[in-house]
Amino acid sequence: MKKIFTLVALACAAISANAQESWYVNNEDGTLKADYVANEDPTAMSVVKFSTANVEGTHTSGPVAGYNDGPTTPLEPKVDNTWGKINKKDLSKDGSVAPFYYVQGKGNPVNLDKVTWEEIMTDGVGTGQYRAYWNDSYYAFDGSAGLPKNGTYVTLTPKVAGTLKVGAWVNKGSRDIYVAKASDAKALVYGTECYISGYINGQNWEIESDENPLKGYMALQDTLATKGTEGTDAFVIGAGNQAAWVYLTFAATAGETYYIFCKNTQMGFSGFEFTTGGTDGINSVATASSQQAVAYFTANGARVSAPVKGINLVKYADGTTKKIIKK
Repeated sequence: MKKIFTLVALACAAISANAQESWYVNNEDGTLKADYVANEDPTAMSVVKFSTANVEGTHTSGPVAGYNDGPTTPLEPKVDNTWGKINKKDLSKDGSVAPFYYVQGKGNPVNLDKVTWEEIMTDGVGTGQYRAYWNDSYYAFDGSAGLPKNGTYVTLTPKVAGTLKVGAWVNKGSRDIYVAKASDAKALVYGTECYISGYINGQNWEIESDENPLKGYMALQDTLATKGTEGTDAFVIGAGNQAAWVYLTFAATAGETYYIFCKNTQMGFSGFEFTTGGTDGINSVATASSQQAVAYFTANGARVSAPVKGINLVKYADGTTKKIIKK
């Protein structure tokens, strides 16, 4: 049987037995939440703290955005701990699908303790000027370089076991994106420990019928593949050079802290949903048959998590579509 992953199936299975809670960076009117204020000390990290009933989280910005080249080391840091403006991606032309909001911080998510300096060379001759050497400070998926201590990243710590679904924007599909555990600094493996779904820039629905008039909607893909399976390719969303608006879904252990970030750029954070309970939801979805429903839509094309009153359409993993009427 074909194995698939569907956020919709996960949500439907979980809602009946477990509670769901969420937090987003935007207010209902699309404005950025008031929590996003830069630290008054420009040399200190800006930290937004948020929580729901069962999850505590942080979103950080800065403070170091780079280093000024110079004749002596350590070099003088360029500090920036501000927040970007809130961004909005419309997912449908008529507004029937809720837009995707996200916000970015400043600075790359690195371990500043591992930044070193190298002399700038011209034709093999030293110039007496030095620049920052970042390579050893970047995160490594095996945890050997430690976790970020600077820049833009998110942490989430559930109080009880459950399933976390995190919304993130990646400016190019060629960027590594990680969900790493604080306990060992290792990244969750996509396809088995963490699942990617979402939208890739430039891809629209092409399915058209009297019952399924979806052209003009961005295609929510229930499974997004990575660039490859070896090395860092296993952590690069297979979106080529396109931007992607994605959901990272994984089983979360009570008391564990999860870091979410891009390796060497500023990931946009949208928010999260948390469904309490064990990890059976993830496991059952990962082993579902090809006849598992992967999407629900109302007759006007709006995507819903479960059938609602009226005419509903179910699109299955094998490509078939069925009409459901709920009274």
